[in-house]
Amino acid sequence: MANGGLKRKTLIILAGLLGVKLAMLAASGLGIGATSAAPAFAQEAGAKKETESRPATTSEEVPGQKGAPLKTGETLKDAAKEKEAKQPASLDLEIIQEVEKRQKAMDKKEEELKQKEDRLNALQTDLDKQISELKAAQAKIEDLIKQRGDLEDEAVKKLAKTYSSMPPENAAALIQQLDSGIAIRILSNMKERNAARILAVIPKDKATKLSEGMVMKK
Repeated sequence: MANGGLKRKTLIILAGLLGVKLAMLAASGLGIGATSAAPAFAQEAGAKKETESRPATTSEEVPGQKGAPLKTGETLKDAAKEKEAKQPASLDLEIIQEVEKRQKAMDKKEEELKQKEDRLNALQTDLDKQISELKAAQAKIEDLIKQRGDLEDEAVKKLAKTYSSMPPENAAALIQQLDSGIAIRILSNMKERNAARILAVIPKDKATKLSEGMVMKK
């Protein structure tokens, strides 16, 4: 293959030299025909030389694409750059989707926490209301107890005054029929002299218990 090319180049050079020689002969008046043939031959030889010196281009078919030329190096570089350009865009899209997914999960969790907080606040409100109602009821009961206590104290004082004005025997008979606690309260509201006169006519064991109660009350 190399020897053939060398031979062609040698023939072209010889043809060129022959054309030059013929031109010289024509200039010296040796013949008209030579004059016209030499330049044409020289042009053909020059065109053939230019064609052979031009770099050969190859065209191969891509599988699946009949007649399509194979991509050159520049085309492959462009394709690689395009692929690299697409990869960051795809990666950015995945990151954005992941961020949106996490944001939705956080929003859902925050909404659930808010609902729980609202329920706790509602329960706390109901509990505070119940506590307020219980405190109001307790205050009312305490007021009633106080009123009852005041009434009892007033009644005990009146009985003590009444029994003090009665003969000791009669007062002792009535006091023995009362509850021990009430009897002690009545005797405690009497003057000591009147209470002693009544205890003197009460049986000894009963009078002893009443006296002890009076001491403990004071």
